[in-house]
Amino acid sequence: MPLRMQWQTPIDFAYRNDAPLMDAQFHSHAFYEIYYFQSGECNYLIGDKLMTLRPGDLLLMHGMTLHCPNPSLREPYVRTLFHFDPAYIHKVLQPEMAAALLKPFEELRNIRISLGTEEQLVFERLLQEMNELYGSGRRSLSSVTGGRFLFRFLDLLELLREWCSKPVEEHEHGSLKERHVQSVVSYIEEHYAEDVTLDAIAGALHLTKPYLSNMFKEVTGTTVFKYLYNRRINQAKIMFRLEPGRSVSDVGRAVGFHHLAHFSRMFKATAGSSPEVYRRQLAAKEADS
Repeated sequence: MPLRMQWQTPIDFAYRNDAPLMDAQFHSHAFYEIYYFQSGECNYLIGDKLMTLRPGDLLLMHGMTLHCPNPSLREPYVRTLFHFDPAYIHKVLQPEMAAALLKPFEELRNIRISLGTEEQLVFERLLQEMNELYGSGRRSLSSVTGGRFLFRFLDLLELLREWCSKPVEEHEHGSLKERHVQSVVSYIEEHYAEDVTLDAIAGALHLTKPYLSNMFKEVTGTTVFKYLYNRRINQAKIMFRLEPGRSVSDVGRAVGFHHLAHFSRMFKATAGSSPEVYRRQLAAKEADS
């Protein structure tokens, strides 16, 4: 595998993280994510897909898609996470090899791979090796240890590419509530830019409003309207990135906000900055790259 000699690697790695996750927030980011579910109970909402996870499930995420886990507090929630900048893979590998390794993230976008027993053993053995290297090389990633960690990470991407070339098993939602929540999410995905009301959703799905609200909160950890606003703001972020010439007010209207002040207030509450500042920062980052 031909490498260009550069070891400063922007790869964040959290091995067997068992910290309780309280009040998780929907979010998106420019980097790619590998999420490996190892223990517990968790519903994971990615874009318009609700996934009921089982230990051994592996998620590959494009990043800019809105996502959030909702783990149960009844038992330990154990997961291993990678966050990495796809641009770095293009820096350290030749173009053809980089494109091949990133293909599952860019073409499949957000996919779940349910690993079998032997695949779990292979994957977890690789994770253990990487954790040993990451712990000793984290403060000096230009060292030989950091380089070895990078090679292991590229091995991991090659393993994922191989698994994604096979048919991927998808689990069906196990309960009626989960199927109803999937229907709510699909409805919002189709209508988020329109006037969305609880009455409209409940009527379309033939559910009562109290049942719909309580069920959505129980399964996802958030309310219907918090999810709707997060979906709109995330779409606005994507539009600022892909259509930098559009005005803030135009983007706000396009994602379902009738009033600029409401759009600005919700955007700042969700993204941490006003849409004007976010757009300027994005433009500056693009100019520097």
